[in-house]
Amino acid sequence: MILVVGRVRCPEEKRDRLVALMERMQEESRREEGCIRYGFFAAVEDPLSFVAVEEWADREALDRHFAEPHLREFAAALLEIVSERPEVAIHEVAETSGYPGT
Repeated sequence: MILVVGRVRCPEEKRDRLVALMERMQEESRREEGCIRYGFFAAVEDPLSFVAVEEWADREALDRHFAEPHLREFAAALLEIVSERPEVAIHEVAETSGYPGT
C-alpha cells in the first residue's frame, strides 16, 4: 500500500475557495481505481491548515492518479490559493496492523 500525506495552509480570505477545490479533488479521486481512502482534514490547532491523507493500493494506482487531468488542474489552482509551499510525503507501507487490543 502507498500512503500519501500532504499539508497546505491558506490565507483566511481564500479558505472557502480552498475547501471547494479540495472537495472536488476528493470526490474525483475517490472514484479512481486503486484508491482505498482519500480525504482532506482541517488541523485542530489552525483552521487555515489542512492535511491530506491518501491510501492507494499500489504505486501503479498512485502513478495513474498523478496522470489524471483533475490532479493537474487541482495542483495549478492550489498554487494560486495557498500561502506556503505545499508539503507532500509518499510512504510505501509493507504491513499494516490494527491498534493493539482491538
